[in-house]
Amino acid sequence: MAQYTKLLENEIQEIMGRYELLVTRYEPIEQGAGNSNYLLNTNQGKFVLTIFEIEPTRAAYMSKVLTLLEKHEFPAPRPQKMANGEVLTKYQEKSVLVKPYITGYIESEIDVNKAKQVGTAIAKLHEIPVPDYLPDKHSYIEITYPKFMEQEIDRNYKTWVGQRYNYIIEKLPSQLPVGLVHGDIFYDNVLFEDENLKAILDFEDVSRIYKIYDLGMAVVGICTEETNIVIKKVRALIEGYQEIRLLEEIEKDSLQLCIEWAAILTSTWRFWKYNIDLPEKDKSEKYMQMVSIAKNASAIPKEEFKMAVFS
Repeated sequence: MAQYTKLLENEIQEIMGRYELLVTRYEPIEQGAGNSNYLLNTNQGKFVLTIFEIEPTRAAYMSKVLTLLEKHEFPAPRPQKMANGEVLTKYQEKSVLVKPYITGYIESEIDVNKAKQVGTAIAKLHEIPVPDYLPDKHSYIEITYPKFMEQEIDRNYKTWVGQRYNYIIEKLPSQLPVGLVHGDIFYDNVLFEDENLKAILDFEDVSRIYKIYDLGMAVVGICTEETNIVIKKVRALIEGYQEIRLLEEIEKDSLQLCIEWAAILTSTWRFWKYNIDLPEKDKSEKYMQMVSIAKNASAIPKEEFKMAVFS
């Protein structure tokens, strides 16, 4: 992960002093794609310091949601409180959050058993009452997609994105169930320990949108191999989910569209991030993986997909 905000030792200590913690050692966490993170050893154990590169309002949503998840005992990071009881602070005009370090490991190739566990966790998240203060649009829709469409870029790619995006919006039923949605369930946002799910990480894209979109993004994030959708993993994800919450028929009908939608939106985020916002030459073509996943998702005959996943 690029360290977008680089902090010196005295700056880190100044921030951690607000949480009444004394830093004895620190190192950047070279993982993730959106924010700057540091792993800290302190006089009270290990912590993760996150400096958000996202809008302050979304960082505020995330901090509130993490507090809510703690009340519902959902497996997620727990925000550390400062002396004044607040969890979010600011440094260099950017929002900052501190969380106790969670042990565990990230599995880049999530197997069927782990996919099922992720499905169960997503369903538990969706059962938590959704706060009214959350945005009713995913950040990729509200922020990234409009920025992407303003760019003078590869016309064929941009035209394809616009056409498929509009097609999906037109086809998705407006009465789909809405809930508390993570919005970015990729393998590197899921932590395991001893083969069991330990925590869901990175709630910065949390929103109040279609629940089935969360499953669509999870398919893209953990149920693919290169550019192919692995149906047995999708089936396991859905089985785990429905142990907690049964999907409505209109949700089953919409899952395939949401997989394509999630892949398209992720492709625009990757294009924007690595070609416009903070260009990285070695990642400039990374968006094409999502383009291929989207096309592969839409190419599966609808009834064949439903039969394979839900029967």
